[in-house]
Amino acid sequence: MDLRIVKTKNQIKQAFLSLRKKYSLEKIKVKDICELAMINKTTFYKHYVDSFALADEVEESCMEKLMNAFAEKRSLFDSPKAYVQGLLAATEKYAEELRTVYKGRRDAFVAKLEQKLMQACESGENSERRMAATFMISGTASVLGQWLFGEEGKRPDLTAVAAYIERMTGNLLPATN
Repeated sequence: MDLRIVKTKNQIKQAFLSLRKKYSLEKIKVKDICELAMINKTTFYKHYVDSFALADEVEESCMEKLMNAFAEKRSLFDSPKAYVQGLLAATEKYAEELRTVYKGRRDAFVAKLEQKLMQACESGENSERRMAATFMISGTASVLGQWLFGEEGKRPDLTAVAAYIERMTGNLLPATN
């Protein structure tokens, strides 16, 4: 890819993130992004359809960073405690960026995290195992969303979540072997 394109897209993304710290996604206009990035609208539209397309790309990039930092993403059934601890560590690593990128959009964060975790989960063809993974992943993603975007802001104690997952996976083992 052309270095000029990379630099321009980075300028646009940095401007967007600066605005995202202050404003909801709906209030950010292409004009504002362009002013901050010191580009014209034509340049912006060469790369993005609108500010929502830019937001999608930034959100996807941020979620990919989180998933790449989550080494235990395939251990839901084998090592639930390591899974939960690894997910929390990866989320903490990118917490500030996630809070900025998904500001005011906790539901979008939770939905995207659930989607990525399900893609990474090796639930196989076993429908009982897939259903259990859906419940466990949904609950864990919801707890992380509440922590990231809730009012308390305290690090969640996911011990209970890990214990619950261990109990569920323990009950599934005979069905999955």
